[in-house]
Amino acid sequence: MSAHAELAEGVDDDSPRRTSRARERILVTADRLFYDEGIHAVGIQRIISESRVTRVTLYRHFASKDELVVAYLERRAQFDQEQVGTIIATYADDPRRALSEIASVLTRDDFAALKRGCPFINASAEFAGTHSARAQGTQIRRWHTDRLEELLAAVGHRTPRATAAQLMMVRTGAVVSGALDHSPHLNEDFLTCWNALIDDGIPADRHG
Repeated sequence: MSAHAELAEGVDDDSPRRTSRARERILVTADRLFYDEGIHAVGIQRIISESRVTRVTLYRHFASKDELVVAYLERRAQFDQEQVGTIIATYADDPRRALSEIASVLTRDDFAALKRGCPFINASAEFAGTHSARAQGTQIRRWHTDRLEELLAAVGHRTPRATAAQLMMVRTGAVVSGALDHSPHLNEDFLTCWNALIDDGIPADRHG
């Protein structure tokens, strides 16, 4: 493709706006394809074609497919962190309500959007050893668990560390169930289990 054609594509001049638009198109396309079909099943040429950029443009933003995979997972992690962070900030004076809202968001939005399960677990399953995809999966799960532990401690829970880990197990199981079981009772069962784990460990004098 000529330089003129690449400029007409709107991605290869020095404009930060055009550059960021091209990068975002690549990431949106990679996110959809990697999640829906699997990382190994999707080649770079497919991403180039469907994101409407040149090979030069893609490699200008991402030096390798591994780098694009890292960016895809970072984008997913950022969304999760912003979502949970907003909830915690909104209910800064009511950590018990924050814990409930974190679960409610999953039933309202995330289960429906995760029909193929957790993207971090899926990516980890495709790579062995010390690949960065596995490290990112571990990091985001640790981040979520830490936030839950902090909220549990704030409500006076007797076992905040262990219960935070258990809540993550319940969340993971619910995501898998949503992808495979198609249970009409998923939301109800998930919320019941989530809230029982929390409330059972809060001393009677701390219940609001």
